[in-house]
Amino acid sequence: MSPSELPASVGTSNVAVSHSVAAPGALGPVLAAADELAAVADTDQMLRRAVELARERIGLERVGLFVRDPRASRLLLRGTWGTGPSGETVDEHTLAHECDPVHGRKLCNMQLEGALWQCSESTLRCPQGIGGRTELGRGWLVVTPLVAARELVGVMYNDSALSHAALDERKQTGNAVFCGLLAGLILPRRSRFRWPRTTATQQSPWVKSALGALEQNPRLSGETLARQLSISAGHLARSFKAEVGVSLVEYRNRRLMDRFFVAFDRGQGNLLAAALEAGFGSYTQFHRVYRRMFGTSPREHGATTRTPPSALDAG
Repeated sequence: MSPSELPASVGTSNVAVSHSVAAPGALGPVLAAADELAAVADTDQMLRRAVELARERIGLERVGLFVRDPRASRLLLRGTWGTGPSGETVDEHTLAHECDPVHGRKLCNMQLEGALWQCSESTLRCPQGIGGRTELGRGWLVVTPLVAARELVGVMYNDSALSHAALDERKQTGNAVFCGLLAGLILPRRSRFRWPRTTATQQSPWVKSALGALEQNPRLSGETLARQLSISAGHLARSFKAEVGVSLVEYRNRRLMDRFFVAFDRGQGNLLAAALEAGFGSYTQFHRVYRRMFGTSPREHGATTRTPPSALDAG
């Protein structure tokens, strides 16, 4: 499932807002689904199963789950898994869209205002191939925020583009409860999740090789990788950005930061030692990358916690 964008009308007067409360008997499948997800160790498989359970247990028709990238300087929502044109689960890791900070705050605070989800009329789309989309006509599109610790963790979209069934408020309210539980499961895991993720079938051989090399040694520069692959640095940079969604430099910095968090946890809080162990050339380089990613210095962030600071709070 591929929303064209976060509906521009979110938070405005022409959006239908739900204030419904789920009946106690309807919460059994929701709680069972959340309990099943908690037992899934692999984060990506948990996200996939969440999309499937929203259809199987709650009865939604088409579902798409987007999770906020905590390392992006902007409010960036990245695709995980969704629903294809035949109701099947599809890989949507290559999808992403930016959310306006004002709309993001409205979604984050929606429950405080007594609402659980928002609905608007939208053009409904489905991914097809690399960068392609198939339009499925217009219809209702529900946006359900995933909020935990007063932070927007992600959003779940759903529609009925296949059957064109009317909106069922009971199902949407149950899904809002499910999304709240799911947000609590995602929040402690997401800093260890490797963003972005692209399926191997959508990667050219040189991008797959570059990703593999960076996994082993994120210190490698684009020029070094290009020489190893016998292609030009410019061609590698353009291919990498097109297929992975971020520049090679940005991806490398994120891998280094992943390694920093692991080293920091293991080293009992020594920032310099953890930065050097992760592969940063100096504390100055580490400090610069950290501030660019999270909008604050490591020490201002309380000597780094596992959860990066919120761009919403900073904005």
